[in-house]
Amino acid sequence: MKQPQPAQPAYILHARPYRDSSLILELLTSDFGRIGCVARGARRDKRRCQQALQPFSPLLVSLLGNGALKTLGSVENVAAPLWLKGRAIYVGLYANELLVRLLPEGEAHYALFAMYQVLLEVLAQSKGDDSNQLEGPLRRFELQLLGELGSCPPLDYCTGSQGIVSEGVRYQLEIEQGFVPVYRQGSNTQRDNEFSGEELLGIAQALESGKWSAGLLLPAKRLTRILLQAMLGGRPLQSRALFRQVYGK
Repeated sequence: MKQPQPAQPAYILHARPYRDSSLILELLTSDFGRIGCVARGARRDKRRCQQALQPFSPLLVSLLGNGALKTLGSVENVAAPLWLKGRAIYVGLYANELLVRLLPEGEAHYALFAMYQVLLEVLAQSKGDDSNQLEGPLRRFELQLLGELGSCPPLDYCTGSQGIVSEGVRYQLEIEQGFVPVYRQGSNTQRDNEFSGEELLGIAQALESGKWSAGLLLPAKRLTRILLQAMLGGRPLQSRALFRQVYGK
């Protein structure tokens, strides 16, 4: 008989039907990071699905089996579900999809688990449709995720003789190298992959403090889009498409 592993905190990132009555769940757990499991008979047990197997709900779960795809054992709600509304729902779905797409399976990311919890709490406390209130926490989570995966170069360091990012200098983001100083004559046009030293240092400070000025949100969004696109390739995010259908952006 399969012995369950010790119960641990988890969130459901994604669920899809499996066979006649079961679900395959993608979980974010404290000990295993992202991991897949089968919730046997879950679609028959509608009460269980409605009460426990919901996204954004803090759970305590036990998992059975030694293979890559576990079997879901006991499930317990350890707190009230975080009810997201308005735009906050789509931010939550976007964060979930990023984790499913980018996190390697079975690798613990304790700091990232805590970061995800913080994001959900902020989303639950937001007014839902205030995009300015949501942008900062989302940019911070994206950068934290990229940093955990080793895919965000240091924001205060550049290649070349300077070494340290300085105000008054423009930098170009090269995916394989990091930030490279730009010395271009005769043009004040800033390209999408270029950032001022003030922007990079400001984003680094906001990432640390969680406090964003309005002027940093757009360059931070450009930065995360470039870095995420390099990891996601040509396959678009479904959550972005869903957001555009609802809000037209």
